[in-house]
Amino acid sequence: MKKGLSLTTVMVLAFLFIGGLAVYQIMNNATKYDKKHKVEATATVKKDAAEEKKEQTGYIGGVQYDINLDKSSSQEAVIEVMHKMTHQKVKAKEKWGAIPMIPDTINQVYQIVNNSKFPLKDDLLKILEKWKKGDFEEIADDHNYFWEQQGGTVGKANGTMTKAEEEIFIQNNFGDEVAKQTSTQQ
Repeated sequence: MKKGLSLTTVMVLAFLFIGGLAVYQIMNNATKYDKKHKVEATATVKKDAAEEKKEQTGYIGGVQYDINLDKSSSQEAVIEVMHKMTHQKVKAKEKWGAIPMIPDTINQVYQIVNNSKFPLKDDLLKILEKWKKGDFEEIADDHNYFWEQQGGTVGKANGTMTKAEEEIFIQNNFGDEVAKQTSTQQ
């Protein structure tokens, strides 16, 4: 009987030993797997962030320097100009066209709106007055207001660019002259 008990004991111990090794190996492999995937995930996040920055600050086309507005311009034309002005400051999946957001441009648009009889005159003046003061805290909301007025379906603003991102956008889209004007404004 002692011999049978010993054999059973040896078998149980062997089973526990093999089971322990198996659990250890599984846990070790899981740790290696987690580490590998965390590194890959971090690399993907960094790559995505770099692509996002390039997407937001790259050349978008449709750049214009002259607002092409005068006292007879329509409310829709003014909204289109103001919308394009916001593109240098907002993050959006798609952007079409850009006009420099500089004091001279803001003042030109302000004068046209101030002397108009537009149905949205009060809303537009409120936005322009913030811009004249250098207040761009709500620029994404301003963008989306114009976007909605124009019946937008793609390109809703989802945030505001950092100062550094905006500087890159300005350089890529408007060049040195506008970059100088905006650096004195900030």
